[in-house]
Amino acid sequence: MNKGHRDYATFLADRGKTVQVGISWKDNPPGFDGGDESTKAARSRKVTQELADGAYTDRFTTLVDFVNAHPDATFLLRLDYEVSSYYHCTDSSCSSYKNAFRTLRNMFRSRTHQDNVRFVFHPVRGEYATMYPGDDVVDEIGVSVFAHELCMPIHDNGYLYNGTPPDNYDTGTLQCRNAYIGKDQHGNDAAVWKNWDYDGNVLKMMKFAKDHGKHMVVSESGMMNFTADGSSTRGLEQNRGAEWTKRLFGLLNYSGPVPNLSGTYDLSGVIRTVTYIDLDFRYGWDGKNDGSFDFPVNSTWFVDGRLSRYGQAKDAFCTGLRDRGFTTGCRT
Repeated sequence: MNKGHRDYATFLADRGKTVQVGISWKDNPPGFDGGDESTKAARSRKVTQELADGAYTDRFTTLVDFVNAHPDATFLLRLDYEVSSYYHCTDSSCSSYKNAFRTLRNMFRSRTHQDNVRFVFHPVRGEYATMYPGDDVVDEIGVSVFAHELCMPIHDNGYLYNGTPPDNYDTGTLQCRNAYIGKDQHGNDAAVWKNWDYDGNVLKMMKFAKDHGKHMVVSESGMMNFTADGSSTRGLEQNRGAEWTKRLFGLLNYSGPVPNLSGTYDLSGVIRTVTYIDLDFRYGWDGKNDGSFDFPVNSTWFVDGRLSRYGQAKDAFCTGLRDRGFTTGCRT
């Protein structure tokens, strides 16, 4: 980890807090020295198998030592993030990733001195079942929540998209359109179409987690470019930021139908941990206005996502923390 990440992790760990750590190889897999995305993905798949076979154990010494030095902290280790078959599976069984997860878990268990590490399976929305490593090794299931997941629009250089097919989105209400299995007037099973605040795959993954006795972690969340008007809010309108925040906390308490399934499901309490990326994304992934890297104006990530910049969104976030009983709250 870089110095900024390490300093923040140390700040939390010294106070016995929870530290989420992403162990990633797909973005910069060992041995990848250039090429297009398909070349990088092929190398990532190969590295996944190598990890399953026990390679690269020397790369984790610093992290193991850090964990051992902070026995009072809790560490959530994501064994790569937003994992997908494209970057991690060498065949349709995805045994490469499943075995890599298991091998890495066993390695950390054998080298850490105390039981303060939980292992997080963080898939892309549609592949949670295919890639699931198993109940015996997964402690938590992670999910990213940006715009698609809450059926909010994203603007990218004049192009509006929302992660669902155009016919499955209500532009007037900014909601997804999906069907669940209900009853017709004769009491027979039938497809019932409705508007949703949440992507169907997210709700189905929450049900999957509950069925497997797992809690979920919102491992990454943040606002994206909701507008294309070039306003002073730099891509984030006050009311849409507040709506995004309300939907995020509404997801934590969801109870109702699930797309493509019959019946209703109480999914409240499945998600119990939320990570918000409070960052000015306009200046790149580090949020620093130092000329090193900026996102283009009106691109997806051209947004100041700091909650402190937007009163309505901040108020909604603080209300959500309080009403959901989070141990971290806002200063009064």
